[in-house]
Amino acid sequence: MAPIHEPNGSTPATTQVVSGSPADLRALDAALRHPDAGAAEVPVIISALTAHEQPSVSLVIPTKNEASNVPWVLGQIPACVDEIVIVDGHSSDATIVTARSCRADITIVTQQGVGKGDALRAGFAAATGDVLVMIDADGSMAPQEIPHFLYFLENGYDFVKGSRFTGGGSRDITRLGRMGNIALLRLVNVLFEAQLTDLCYGFCAFHRRYLPFLNLATTGFEVETALVISALRAGLRIAEVPSMEMPRRYGRSNLHTFRDGRRVLETILREHRHRNLPSVGRGLQSVAVVARADSSTGVPAQRAPQ
Repeated sequence: MAPIHEPNGSTPATTQVVSGSPADLRALDAALRHPDAGAAEVPVIISALTAHEQPSVSLVIPTKNEASNVPWVLGQIPACVDEIVIVDGHSSDATIVTARSCRADITIVTQQGVGKGDALRAGFAAATGDVLVMIDADGSMAPQEIPHFLYFLENGYDFVKGSRFTGGGSRDITRLGRMGNIALLRLVNVLFEAQLTDLCYGFCAFHRRYLPFLNLATTGFEVETALVISALRAGLRIAEVPSMEMPRRYGRSNLHTFRDGRRVLETILREHRHRNLPSVGRGLQSVAVVARADSSTGVPAQRAPQ
């Protein structure tokens, strides 16, 4: 770290590297250079610069009878996550005890209702981070991918979702499930003039400030579709990140192909009827700008529009 040299050529005994907006840095430079600047002014400016810190990140994980899978998931969470919120759906196994034994710093929330949508509502309400990330507790999603999602949020995007079909992949989806996903995805792309590559996949991250514009009214797995479509309707800038879906590590899936597919279809049609609801009011189009990330690096192929 290069020292800051005083105008007379002397070097301070200690230096501090700070970051912030260009205006803040110019103000700090002026305070350091101005001969009449009081020493008390500099700490005030540096204090203002520290406000430009990275946003805090909360990870919300809905669980129900995932005692065998929770240790692996919690053991893979990267250091960029500041808060972990486990939402328990009235588990009959040792999910909560196991989770607490793995991470003493986690927050445990017991959902009042039933279903994934209800669990996410409870988790988001309890989370305190500036950025909210959601993953499943069955080990099918790799927490190590979270930094790729955060990269997009730090570079102009509002809502980031994983995609198994743009450089990612799936070792779990059945042929029937793939066909259903393709059909529902095409319907969403036509009705909402989008260019998404995946729909029924719940690895998502977004800025907390947009939570009021996202539909969390549904109770089941269709909440993942409702979130994406409401983000489209609200005019949020959406990025898709390649994600690898793995088979759940232990136990049986709670998904039911035909029942959940029907509920997703009903959600799409219902959201389309409400497509003219107000957007975030930032002058964006209601059609999202979808970015593609490089499959090997996670770096976006295009930057968010200004």
